[in-house]
Amino acid sequence: MRVFKNYFKIVKAHGPVLISYTLIFLIITLFAINMNIEETYSAINVSMYVKDNAKTALSKDFYDFLDKNTEIVAMDEDMVEDNLFYGIISAAVEIPKDFDTDRKVNYKSAPMDMYAMAGREKINQYLNQVAAYEKGGFSTKEASKFASEDLSKGIDTSIYGTSKDGIDIGTNIYFNFLNYLILVQVILIVANIMTTYKKEPLNSRNKVSPTSHVSQNLQLWLGHIVSGLCIWAMYMIIFVTIYKIKSPEVFRLLMLNSLVFTIVAVTVAILISKFVKNENVLQGVLNVVALGSSFLAGAFVPQEVLSEGTLKIAKILPSYYFIKNNNILVSDPNFGSISKNIFIMLIFALGFLVLSLFIKRGSTEG
Repeated sequence: MRVFKNYFKIVKAHGPVLISYTLIFLIITLFAINMNIEETYSAINVSMYVKDNAKTALSKDFYDFLDKNTEIVAMDEDMVEDNLFYGIISAAVEIPKDFDTDRKVNYKSAPMDMYAMAGREKINQYLNQVAAYEKGGFSTKEASKFASEDLSKGIDTSIYGTSKDGIDIGTNIYFNFLNYLILVQVILIVANIMTTYKKEPLNSRNKVSPTSHVSQNLQLWLGHIVSGLCIWAMYMIIFVTIYKIKSPEVFRLLMLNSLVFTIVAVTVAILISKFVKNENVLQGVLNVVALGSSFLAGAFVPQEVLSEGTLKIAKILPSYYFIKNNNILVSDPNFGSISKNIFIMLIFALGFLVLSLFIKRGSTEG
């Protein structure tokens, strides 16, 4: 097993580069996950000045509605324009004398105020709700009462970063990012190893080695597989270390999905190693394969926001099916939902393996 032992001596020599990739993208991943914290959103409490010129039952009900659902600020009428200009209040509302007939108000908002539109929306909702109840046969008094009750029911929205099944969205982000990390590191190892073995005088020594050519290739392939499994296991351990597992069953499915993708990555790397002759070419290949597939397949940008044309192109890449499975598990955590895409990834792996066996480049095949 001399070739196998030498394999990992070469891997060790490239350790700093591999570690740098891990650290950089681990930091980026952690930032993305930490952004996925619980946030609570409540209705905006718009500050406004309100003047009631109508003094009718409806206008008083309307004033009471605004008093409960906005922040009415008392001030001298002469100061309204200045307070609007300086953003002290978001809006000024004047209820005209013919309010009961026209159901319109004079609304003036502060320039460039982000909350002014919310105040106008509250007013429109109230008036529309009153009109709807009146069309339903209710009196104006009843319509005003019911409209106020309906619209005064506050709703707070919380985002917890989990799906309805309790699967953390941060987990999805982490495993999607693995598309790039696994590809780039597996290709780096395999391609660098094979480039090293193609160089002279190592290539010539291997030709006259007592170890058969078949044995050398088998040991190289074993090294590729072990390297891929070590990279995969490392990221599983990192995940368990830094992130809380909320659903062990789903985590096992994510592990299986990423393991199958790692197998695909190894076969891709073996195929690429047939064409890579030096480190400069390797850097270009990494950019095209790892970065290109990550962007096209939705590792960095969610598949939901990618164009239909981009997704059609991405379907020719195994990364698409790996990431699609990660996304499926957010809402449908069972093996049946991802089995089809796992099978497709295995077909990709088999195809890359067959191609690599038929392509002859260099004296040592891997």
